[in-house]
Amino acid sequence: MVEYIAHEVAVMYLGRIVEYGPVEAVLNNPPHPYTRALLSAVPQVDADQKRAILRLEGEIPSPVHPPKGCHFHPRCPEVMAVCRETYPGEIERSTRHTVRCHLYLK
Repeated sequence: MVEYIAHEVAVMYLGRIVEYGPVEAVLNNPPHPYTRALLSAVPQVDADQKRAILRLEGEIPSPVHPPKGCHFHPRCPEVMAVCRETYPGEIERSTRHTVRCHLYLK
């Protein structure tokens, strides 16, 4: 539905934007693990098109008392040590597509 009514989309986790950009970029090539998990759960209209659902483990952290570091790290399938300590800065994937994830820090 988003692709039909919006030009840009923001993906939020615990009240913070983790990915932002043009609909095509975010929906067709999402770099953030949370965005990928969300999109994998969208029902497919075409029954012949199979897609694996990325199931997130663990409990959703409290938005009132979020975990230290990246708020997504307790459920992230690609968590690294730095994720537990530092909230990631904004990384530009292109001039209009940004992501907050340590996987993409240079």
